[in-house]
Amino acid sequence: MPTQPTDAVRINPKCLLTELGDGTGVVLDLDTKFYFTLNRAGVVVWKELASRGEGSTPSALSRKLEEVFDVTHDDALRDVLSLIDMMAGEGLVQPS
Repeated sequence: MPTQPTDAVRINPKCLLTELGDGTGVVLDLDTKFYFTLNRAGVVVWKELASRGEGSTPSALSRKLEEVFDVTHDDALRDVLSLIDMMAGEGLVQPS
């Protein structure tokens, strides 16, 4: 089932982000030993989730993207929902 704007998620504690010099990043899943690359927007979303600890909703995460990048709310929310669905499918994030 696709993520909804009000569905809170949090980072899987078994996943670690390494931010690269160009603003992109790599997430390592310690259980599977698989790496996942994140673009700059993905890193912003990941860091925002990490700073909140208990999790956050896609709506709140999209507001952070609007602050950092020159994007509309609709575009930011669409991208966050897509990213959260991908990360949830890989086990990188979990429901809060």
